[in-house]
Amino acid sequence: MKRFAIIGSGCAAYHAAKAIRERDKEAQIHIYSDNDLGPYNPMLTTYFVKGAIPYGALFPFGSREEIQSRLDLCWHPNCPAAGLDPEQKAIRLGDGTEEAFDGIVIATGASAVMPPIPGLDLPGVFKMRTAQDAVELKERLESGTIKSALVIGASWVGIKVVEDMVEHQVPCTLVDGAKWMFFVAAFEETARRAQKDLEAKGVQVACEQMLDHIEALPGGGLCAVMQNGRRFEADTVAVCIGVRMNVGFLRDSGIAMNRGVLVDAHMRTNYEGIYAAGDCCEAIDIQSGAPRNIGVWANAGRQGDVAGANLAGVPMEFDANILANLAHYLDYDFISIGDVSACKETDQVYGYEDERYYIRAVRSPEAIKCINMIGSADSNGIVRNIFIKSIKEPKAGLDVPAVCQLQRNGFPDSFIEFLGGISVD
Repeated sequence: MKRFAIIGSGCAAYHAAKAIRERDKEAQIHIYSDNDLGPYNPMLTTYFVKGAIPYGALFPFGSREEIQSRLDLCWHPNCPAAGLDPEQKAIRLGDGTEEAFDGIVIATGASAVMPPIPGLDLPGVFKMRTAQDAVELKERLESGTIKSALVIGASWVGIKVVEDMVEHQVPCTLVDGAKWMFFVAAFEETARRAQKDLEAKGVQVACEQMLDHIEALPGGGLCAVMQNGRRFEADTVAVCIGVRMNVGFLRDSGIAMNRGVLVDAHMRTNYEGIYAAGDCCEAIDIQSGAPRNIGVWANAGRQGDVAGANLAGVPMEFDANILANLAHYLDYDFISIGDVSACKETDQVYGYEDERYYIRAVRSPEAIKCINMIGSADSNGIVRNIFIKSIKEPKAGLDVPAVCQLQRNGFPDSFIEFLGGISVD
């Protein structure tokens, strides 16, 4: 009987365990987790705060106890790995003991970044990442004690926290250090449009504001002081400026890393029998051909499937790693597919807007590079698939079903042609 270990208990860990169990009914599967919860989706925490979903909906695969029973797992809650010996395939625990296995999946995810800035430990300053963060914010909002809010970071989580504040009729300001909102995903023109629409809903937005420190005001409340001297007052400050991959315990282990664990298409690390999946790793981005961390829920699940299958002896590859950022907030839909930073001034630019869609896209003669769309929630999947196909098969063009679906969804023929298709009458 083989013994496998999965370090972590999030989406990638669950899928890895499920993939192993489907292929090996007898294996011992050990889960080492830093908490006692089942896998929860961090992006759903703000939906729970808003009241759109109940607490249980944060856990799409069930509770820890349900998963443990269903997959016959040896679950070790509140027992994180303190180190790893990849040569021996051994996990070192906090008490110094070691456990050796036939194979290991590293699936430790990522945590919200709280940089070493004075004032971040003041009462009223919080982050949003975990289920507990969501519970605490929801309790404060429902108590009516939050009268004004400042959200630092126009990130995918930050914009959802803004939505939570607006839904509870709390005046809110959003600040970010970059030149415009969604800086790593949006063209400047798209970001300016999104900012204008957000301000029309009563949210103040200020970009190019780098946080210096936070002060407690004498009469109560907080003041976030920027490096340029500008001051923003509120009684609650949410810090949503990104995440850090949970790989500190791998330091000096010999596992190859950049910011995260480096893996190939099979999710293998540089050691035999050691795999990684989810937000803690960097897989090959099929657009650039370079390692990149793309921390989205769907990626984590697929990577966990691949890591688990390969660990159980069934070859499988992950080949759809591509930048795709989606934000749905205040009845607003924005998606970016592809790498904004790869675009050049010499590339072809496409722009379109009507009462339904806003589209801005860039391509070179060889391939589409990036697409920004607003209002396209029911078509995001097909456009993403078209984008991926354009990279894998650049000369293939669009097939007739794809063209017909885009036309049925109201996209203009000019956009279909830009994507590589021909309109169908």
